[in-house]
Amino acid sequence: MLHVGYDIRPALFDYAGVGRYVRELAVALTNLPDDEGPFLEMFASSWRGGRKIPPGLRKDRCRMHRGPLPGRVMELLNRVPGLDAGRVPAKVDVFHWTDYTYPAVRTAARVMTLHDAAFVMDPQFHGWDTAKLLMRVRHAIAQADRVIVPSEPSRTDAELLGVHDDQVVVVPHGVSPFFKPGPGRLGDGDYLLTVGTLEPRKNYLRTLLAMEKLWARDAAPDWVIIGRRGWDYEGFLERMEGSKYRSRIRWIEHLSDTELLRHYQGALAFLFPSLHEGFGLAVLEAMACGVAPVVGEGTAPAWVAGDSAMLVVPKDVDSIAEGVERIVHEHAWRRQAAAVALRRARTFTWERTARETHAVYHQAVERHRARGPVARPA
Repeated sequence: MLHVGYDIRPALFDYAGVGRYVRELAVALTNLPDDEGPFLEMFASSWRGGRKIPPGLRKDRCRMHRGPLPGRVMELLNRVPGLDAGRVPAKVDVFHWTDYTYPAVRTAARVMTLHDAAFVMDPQFHGWDTAKLLMRVRHAIAQADRVIVPSEPSRTDAELLGVHDDQVVVVPHGVSPFFKPGPGRLGDGDYLLTVGTLEPRKNYLRTLLAMEKLWARDAAPDWVIIGRRGWDYEGFLERMEGSKYRSRIRWIEHLSDTELLRHYQGALAFLFPSLHEGFGLAVLEAMACGVAPVVGEGTAPAWVAGDSAMLVVPKDVDSIAEGVERIVHEHAWRRQAAAVALRRARTFTWERTARETHAVYHQAVERHRARGPVARPA
């Protein structure tokens, strides 16, 4: 059985986005059969002391290493010879960098998940210091034995960052059985729904302009937005608050998973013309609830949605408006698309993600043994 160093920290503080991926994957890995899964040594040091312990972890297949030191101090400690994250807080065969922080690892194989490289496409697409982030990610890529990306379109992101073809592996995310259709006919909700952080790449401002065009002709239902404040969102909020159609927009910053499920189930369609994503987990969750999505053509969410998607040009307000109008008024198509969405969503499971990730761990260990440990970073 492989012993895997697993950075669980994103799941301790945030259950959305990356946090949900880290949580669900950890649970699925620990619940693989004994002869098919790893033992997780969970890297959990943080001065904030996250308390969101993922439910469902099989306790005899994992160990949480909180430790007395905050995460950043641990990362400095791991740079000391003999104290890298392959040995401290536990000796492991492979370490999985699950987010955009990379504890130093020299004595174990290294796997990184590259969720996306939106910050390379446009510096406004990320809230961090882009130059520092880019340098940190490229340094990790140079050390990684395998790089996991969540979709075929995200291979392009990996290529932009210099990942070699033999280094990258596509492992799609899954969706929890928790997300399922509600009572009633598929595709017959009474509002449009968007779920995602308020940030530039989510394309909220263009989407609002498209919705205003439709509301002017009473050609679309109300719009519900579920998402916390991210960065560079002020222009959108100003336009939203000043809109003559403000009463037709409901913005909710935080919801429990139970409330989120209810909102997915009640939606007519899922509106997500994002400019760039690595996967589009919210799109998949909506599909699992029997809701057809409106997504940008050529994007990872379009890959996830397959034939269930209404495709639009995300930088074209008129195209977004046309796509929304069609999905609202072409009832037969929408209901058929909702059924296709539900069937396709059922092919994305966290068990599959866990099995394929476990296979990547073995590949990384073999490559690490072949090439030997990396040099200590300066």
